[in-house]
Amino acid sequence: MSLDAIGQYQVKRILIGLLPHSLPPLLFYLAHIWGVPVYRSHFGAIAKAFGMGMMVELLLQLLIIVSFLLALLPGLKVKLGLIGALALFTAWAMFPQHPIRGYVYCLLVTVPPLLAIWLTHWLCQRFLSMPAADTP
Repeated sequence: MSLDAIGQYQVKRILIGLLPHSLPPLLFYLAHIWGVPVYRSHFGAIAKAFGMGMMVELLLQLLIIVSFLLALLPGLKVKLGLIGALALFTAWAMFPQHPIRGYVYCLLVTVPPLLAIWLTHWLCQRFLSMPAADTP
């Protein structure tokens, strides 16, 4: 089974994109692990309305799924839509009961994936050349 030039380009684009898009879930996890003690020291106890541990775990799992989809999908509008949907879900789940955590987690689910999209685009421009379309 051989791939044409466009198929090879897409496979290489996905493989290059897997590394940058694996970083946002890692950054989310590290920021959560290191940020909880800082939050406790500045704002007091964590438990207020509902168990935040399950919500953060759900957000991490959703971020892993979205990051994987971002590496696979080629269109920028679809990628931005996925990130926007994840940010809206995060805002819906956190506000108004947890405004500080809402801002932080919304930032954690939007900025690192956007930077991963930019990094993937830059790496693809630097290391891949788009194949010319065949014209009859």
